[in-house]
Amino acid sequence: MDTARSQMIVDLQPGEGVRVGDVVVELVHKSGRAARLRLSAPRETRIDRRPLQAEAEPVPGMAQYQPG
Repeated sequence: MDTARSQMIVDLQPGEGVRVGDVVVELVHKSGRAARLRLSAPRETRIDRRPLQAEAEPVPGMAQYQPG
């Protein structure tokens, strides 16, 4: 099984979004550490909500971010 993954970290303002294949993810509202997202996809695309802590690496805050 191929475990290679694409990854992108992006800062968004409300109303901005990103397209991932046929899925558009838009930031609707941000308050503190919570964000409300709108996902738009073709009806045949399955969208799940699930915890990803086991898969995801921690994302550094802007003060800790060091491009490299």
